[in-house]
Formats: sequence, C-alpha cells, structure tokens
Amino acid sequence: MRPKTLLALLGVLVVVAALAFSPLQNIFARQLARGPQAAVQPLPAETVLPVATPTTAARSTPAPTPTPTPEPTATVAPTATPAIVRSALAGRTWLTIYGRGFEAGPILGRLANYKNLDDMAAEVGPWMQEIKKYNGGKEVVPVIHLIYGMATPCEADGNCLFYLDSAGVDVVETYIKPAAARGWQVILDTQIGKSTPELEVERMIKKGYLDYPNVHVAFDPEFHVYPGEDLPGIPIGQVDSSDINAAQKMLNDLVAEKHLAAKKVLIVHQFGDPEVNDGNPFMITDKKATKTYDNVDLVFDADGFGGPVSKVHKYDLMTNAEVYPFIKFRGIKLFFFNPHEERHHGDTPVMTWAQVFGKEDVGTNVRMNTMPDVVVIA
Repeated sequence: MRPKTLLALLGVLVVVAALAFSPLQNIFARQLARGPQAAVQPLPAETVLPVATPTTAARSTPAPTPTPTPEPTATVAPTATPAIVRSALAGRTWLTIYGRGFEAGPILGRLANYKNLDDMAAEVGPWMQEIKKYNGGKEVVPVIHLIYGMATPCEADGNCLFYLDSAGVDVVETYIKPAAARGWQVILDTQIGKSTPELEVERMIKKGYLDYPNVHVAFDPEFHVYPGEDLPGIPIGQVDSSDINAAQKMLNDLVAEKHLAAKKVLIVHQFGDPEVNDGNPFMITDKKATKTYDNVDLVFDADGFGGPVSKVHKYDLMTNAEVYPFIKFRGIKLFFFNPHEERHHGDTPVMTWAQVFGKEDVGTNVRMNTMPDVVVIA
C-alpha cells in the first residue's frame, strides 16, 4: 500500500464509532474498534344340501395343479432422513472479540491487543465465568471477530475495501483452524465499501473460508459508500433488506450443498433505525421486509458507543420482536477504553455483565428487555 493510502487508512480507523452517540457526525470512519352404533344382527344359518357320493367308475384322477412361480418383489430403496442442521446460537452466548487481527495495530480493535489465541484466552476466560452467572447458564463461546474487509479511502478502480488476505495474512492457518481446534468460532466482518453483502459472501465462498463449519459472516452498513462518494462512513451508509436477504440465501444454499452440520451466523451491525429515529440514517432500509432462512441464524447487533442508558434504549428499540417479528437473535457491542486511540472513544461507563444480561438497571427502571445472544467487545 502506498504511504499516502496507509496514512489515510490509519485516519479512518479511530473515530467513526462516535456517529451513534456523539455529535461527531462528520468524523470520517470508525474502525474498532426465539349416533350410537346399530346392533349387529346375526347372519341366518346357511342350508347345506346333501352331496351324492360319486361311484368309483365316475371317479378320475385329477391333473396336478401347477405351483405358481412367485413374482419377484421390487426392492424399495429407503428414504434418507434429512440431516438436522443445528443452530449455532441457540442455547449459547457468543463472546466475540472484534478487531483487524492479532497485533494488527493498537487502535484496530480489542483483538489487536493480543499476540495470539493464548493471549485472548487469558483475558476472555474470566469474562466467560462472569457471563455464566447472568445468562441463564448457557454455554459461552469465544469468537475471533475479524475485520476481514476493512473500509479505506476509495481509489479509482477499487471497492474501498482492504482485505485481510490481501495483506498477506493466511486466514485459515492463522485463525480458522486454530480456533476450530479450541472449539471457537470465527467471524469475517466486512465493512462493504462500494461492494454489496452478496458480493462479499460470494468472495468468502470462493476463497473456501465458509466451507469451515466454524466460520461466519458480519456486515457493517455504516461504511457502505454511496454513489459519487469516496469516503466510507461519510455520510453514514445503508443497505436494503433485499441485500441482507440475498446474502442469507447464499449462506443458506451453501449449508445445504456442503451438508454442514451447523447453520451460518450472519450479524448485521446498526445504530440508525426507524424505531430509534434519532437523526442517524436508517441503516437497514425496508427492514420489515427482512426474511429468515432455515440454515441461517440472523443477528441484529446494536452498535455505537455511549452511556449505558442510551445504549440499552437503542438495543431495546432496534431488536423489538413486536415490531420486527423475524428477529430471534440479538447482539450488543461494548466499547472498552483504548489508551492507544487518541480521542479515547468508548462507553462511559462500560456496562457491567449484570446490566448487559438484564439483571440490573442501567438507570431508573431502565434495563435490557431481552438478553443478548452475542456480545461484541470492540
């Protein structure tokens, strides 16, 4: 990457998360980053007529009756019982650690603070124990949440995305296989740029990443670039429900074709919604037309940083099943303080685990109405 582009990229990575809860609406980008029966009459006795005994002369030896050869019975092949594709999320809480990758740079999300999976395990272990106190005893699953397609300033012929594998990272050997060996999951998150959700899923399929049962997908509409624009996140981006449905169908078909045992998870981040209507663009247009698919666990994640009251308010509105009856799984993103990020964007304060899972109020009679299935640490 050219030095000029690299500098521009680093500028993108630090600030756009402010768009959800702060007045910094013109900052370039954020990179953090369910009737009675009738009586039966007896039949009349049959009258039997006497039969004359034939004389010997009249008798003859009957010809033997040939034994018929039985017709062969056709063999009917047994009907195969369809394999049951289990949900990847039902009965579980996913704890996802978000970022560009291990040691990718201190401002590029919480994940970048770790050198490897051991480092990550050391920090998330205690969090997992705390979460189990409040999530109803569900299994807690660690997840590597990679910014796979990172939004960058647009160049002439590009889609404004810098892919992790284009940077020389072996995604399979560095993240997917080691995570699978530990029973962990991996999310490939793309910030869309000038691309589309369908094209991004197609790219991941062609790369072979989604053949692995522990690999899933996320989209960040915030960084979808409008026609004629060249800065991801300015203005705040949108995708349509038809875009989400197209991506889901590709994932649904892949699970069926590859006979995968578990559904694919698709996470969609958002902080702008008609139910919130706080001045931010509605990041999913025609959201009520969103479909569900048998082989996909669809998650809507309440993104953006701020105080606990505003975060819970947005979460409850954006994931309200009375308004959006197709929503079964929910997520919330928590922004921890990052000493390396000069503007020090983060939640003020970060919600406690008891608050995250609706066991304690965050303000007077304000609490999470439904506990999240996914918690994203940025």
